[in-house]
Amino acid sequence: MTGKRNNRIRSRLLAAFLAAVCLLGGCGAEPAADSDAETSLPEESTIAAADTVTGRQAADAVFSLNFDSGAGTNPLRAQSSANLQFWSLLYDSVFVVEEDFTVSSEIVTSYTTDDYIWWVFHIDTSVTFSDGSALTAADVAYSIQRAQQVEYYAGRLSCIYGVSALDGSSFAISTKYANTQLPLLLNIPIIQYGAYFEDDPIGTGPYMLNTARSALVQNPEYRHAGEQPLDTIYLRDYMDASDRITAFEDASIDIVTNDPTGMYNLGYGSGNETRFYDTTNLHYVGFNTSSLYFQNAAARRAVAWIIDRDYVVDTLMDGCGVTATLPVHPTSALYDSEYAETTGYDPEKCASAFAAAGVDDLDGDDALEMLVTGIVVELDIRFIVNNDSVVKVRAARRICEELNSLGITTTLYELSWNDYISALTGGDYDMYYGELRMSADWDISALFAVPGDDDRSEGNWGKNYARTTDSAYTELYRAFSAAPEEQRYDAFQAAVQYVTENAILLPVCFERRQVLTHPGVVSGIRATQYDLFHHFLEWRITLQ
Repeated sequence: MTGKRNNRIRSRLLAAFLAAVCLLGGCGAEPAADSDAETSLPEESTIAAADTVTGRQAADAVFSLNFDSGAGTNPLRAQSSANLQFWSLLYDSVFVVEEDFTVSSEIVTSYTTDDYIWWVFHIDTSVTFSDGSALTAADVAYSIQRAQQVEYYAGRLSCIYGVSALDGSSFAISTKYANTQLPLLLNIPIIQYGAYFEDDPIGTGPYMLNTARSALVQNPEYRHAGEQPLDTIYLRDYMDASDRITAFEDASIDIVTNDPTGMYNLGYGSGNETRFYDTTNLHYVGFNTSSLYFQNAAARRAVAWIIDRDYVVDTLMDGCGVTATLPVHPTSALYDSEYAETTGYDPEKCASAFAAAGVDDLDGDDALEMLVTGIVVELDIRFIVNNDSVVKVRAARRICEELNSLGITTTLYELSWNDYISALTGGDYDMYYGELRMSADWDISALFAVPGDDDRSEGNWGKNYARTTDSAYTELYRAFSAAPEEQRYDAFQAAVQYVTENAILLPVCFERRQVLTHPGVVSGIRATQYDLFHHFLEWRITLQ
């Protein structure tokens, strides 16, 4: 019993960690009418045995999801990464980010703004919660306000100054600066006003949680009621990783996601159907501009030619990534493919670029040096990487080996997470391999925000790990945020090209994640990083 309890504790810690870093006891929800409280899974004895893998995987004739029964389903509190995966089946979102990083909404009917600082949004008041009560602008404004206070959402909402309902059908948002991309940041689940502390608040989504918390049943008040692929979706608790793998292989649960590039790659069997979805998680190489070796932008740019992005994605990530030389996903309309191709893997160009930056064998010892204020300095680059990710470590090792083969003396330090963050914030590095979960508006200005004189004197640089004092980065991204649609592309290119030419950040690739299902069971999946069940109405599910 103790071992099982410890496994559960470890699972809770893991879920909390994932919610805080990767994604992100109140009163229970009021029971809804016709909630099918007695819905339960068929008895195990009624499940027929099957010889084939496909038969075994669909043998229970029901569709089941993994469920953390010890945590709530409240999507704003983000208590459990398992329960967050199916939030969109219970709750609508203010806006929806599509696969190509454009935006849509079934809640907001229209919106207006004259200056991109003061916005007014109008909602569809025919939308109702599962108890029949009407959705109001106060519910939407309240949900955004609460999301601002939760770590999982706070980063993307940091540009918002205030949110308030104007009347029953409209609400307003004011921002700290002009931001034409605001709707892309508002993919926020909607709960009822005042329900934040409820574990299982009612929603306006296609399903609702039954009172026994054993299944999701169709919401009769939903605008597409009766049209969903399934009447009932069963919930089963497998929070231990090994139990979850076994449960999926035995069809006790029917769909799982996996991050094959991360520390929690679970290694599901190969007999499954695997689909991929893109993410905004950017792998990149960053620099300390206070470093003796990388004060010069030319030396930083030289490193761009030694990063073999195809090797990282194809070999190290087994295709679970998309190469990029610009800090925006290649599927975005903002990605300039022609400009992106001006940078690529070419060791000879890397050597030439370092030579042009003044790196050479200046003292005849067969090792390369550089001149710093007229003094010959031996190269000894301190390159750091977080050792929690095998992929990142191997990618950093490859870059390190390539640099050393050119005579660019580089030492890789594979650090624990705490030591890695300590080195970054303390400036104890020259170069680092990092990962950034970008927002869908592609604004990375937070990485270049210049702190005040007092903070800098005390070594407090925030997320500005590069320790740059160049305010042009923030100014260019602010100009992009404020640019109207017809000027947006050019404004974004100006910001990206400044980042690229100054090379404080060198993109490597964007991660992709896996969705696994049993053979022949599910079609029509259009998952995104924000929503596993994106466009669930279009799914087709065959259980037998």
